[in-house]
Amino acid sequence: MRKLTEQDLTAVIGTVQSGYTIERARVKDGGFSDSDHYGIVLAQSEGGRWVTWQFHIDGEEPSFYWGRYHMEDQEAAFKDFEIRGTDQDER
Repeated sequence: MRKLTEQDLTAVIGTVQSGYTIERARVKDGGFSDSDHYGIVLAQSEGGRWVTWQFHIDGEEPSFYWGRYHMEDQEAAFKDFEIRGTDQDER
C-alpha cells in the first residue's frame, strides 16, 4: 500500500462503486505514520442516498470499505465526510 496522491483522489471522483457515484475524495487526517495512505470519499446513489467510505490503493485499484450510510441525510453525510478520520471523529 502506498501514499495517496492528488491524482489518486481526482481519479476516484466520478467513478461508481456499488451503485454510488463518488463526488468528493480527500486524504485521511490523523496522527498515525500511515494516515496519508488512506482516503475518505463521499458518494451518492441515484436514489439520493449518501455514504462515506474509507479507501486505499491496492496495486493500482482503489479498495473501498467501512461504509457509513446516511440514507437521504445529505447534511449528516457531508459532516461525516469532513470529520471522518480526524481527531474530531467520535465513532
